[in-house]
Amino acid sequence: MNQKIIMNTVAPEPRFAFGAWAFMSGMNDRFGADYNCFPLTLEEVFELASKIDGLDYVCGHLPSEFPDDADRLAQLARDYKVGIGSVVAKTFGAKYKNGGFTNPDPAIRQEAIANVKRAMELNNHLRPLMQELGKPLGCRHAVLWQGNDGSNGLFLNDYSRSWQLLIDGYIEVLEAVPECKLCLEPKSGDPAEDMFVRETIHGLFAAQMVEERIRKRLRDRLMEREGKRLTAEEFFQKFYQEYDPLRGRIVQNIEYGHAHIAGGKLAESICLAMEYGVLAQIDLNDNRKHWDNDHIPGNDNFNEVLEAEYWLYWKGFHGLWNFDLWPQRVPGDSKRETICRFANHLVECINATRYRREIVKRLPPPEEMQRFFRDPDETNISKLLRSVINQRIDFHEARYNG
Repeated sequence: MNQKIIMNTVAPEPRFAFGAWAFMSGMNDRFGADYNCFPLTLEEVFELASKIDGLDYVCGHLPSEFPDDADRLAQLARDYKVGIGSVVAKTFGAKYKNGGFTNPDPAIRQEAIANVKRAMELNNHLRPLMQELGKPLGCRHAVLWQGNDGSNGLFLNDYSRSWQLLIDGYIEVLEAVPECKLCLEPKSGDPAEDMFVRETIHGLFAAQMVEERIRKRLRDRLMEREGKRLTAEEFFQKFYQEYDPLRGRIVQNIEYGHAHIAGGKLAESICLAMEYGVLAQIDLNDNRKHWDNDHIPGNDNFNEVLEAEYWLYWKGFHGLWNFDLWPQRVPGDSKRETICRFANHLVECINATRYRREIVKRLPPPEEMQRFFRDPDETNISKLLRSVINQRIDFHEARYNG
């Protein structure tokens, strides 16, 4: 059967961000503290970003690395000409050990929901400035990684009730705060043993359930309030006036390392999210598939990352490329040395990604790759990859100007 493969326009060149969380912390774990003896201040993070060619955005959690102060965040962005990728909502940590949106304590649950609403409001407030600064990918969404929303052990969770609370929470924040998208970040587990939003498919299911629930509530509300006096045309016109601002606002941030740990193929998660139009951000990092180490992307799973980035390119991904790192062994013996080593670490992340992008460009486009898909003999793809990777690869290398 001959089937024409139609692809979107290829992706633009990546625009890079990084998460401030590791660099502003001691990089503690449960076995020790102060691996980084010289945590950066928020201003030092923005200054660091401003001195790295090709690094356009900083991301941070609220409340944590980012203050609940739109004016201060705006001033830092203006002073250093660095965009804010996302004000990331924080609903994990000791306070939320029993969950954020799914916490059985209504007061703690409402605090988690309030944090997400506020993060969305700050993104809305800062988005016009991002456009003004020429950082158009900034503050389009609030990333939400719900690390404690999940189950630990057996016979300790009412799973149906938890999913109901989760969906109700999403609806509440979307109805309360207009425009800003909610960007779910799946992970199989840690700190919760089994997170509820574990993989891309769970995020897609959540988005579908939210839209179905909103659609039904709006329809019932309109029928009760005005159904008898409206014509069918007027009813649907009014329905979509209220529904359209809420639809399509649950998107996803796929982290490479989380996908590796979950099993399966990173590229499949990428393709699924892009096929359904929900991929807004990727978090680049890597690991050996048994712990969330947040290494330089491609250092552990080069070909898997390359395959994923092949589809990001040919499916036209135009979202944010964020480095979510935990370089626990990188800090130096002084603040100055630590900043320099952090900078070089980020520069290498950019250069490694640009290197892979050039390899991707040399691979055949999807319509030509169909012959490998129809006859999936790995001998042939091994030869292809070797022939491309053995070529001389030139690209614009990032630099640290510190």
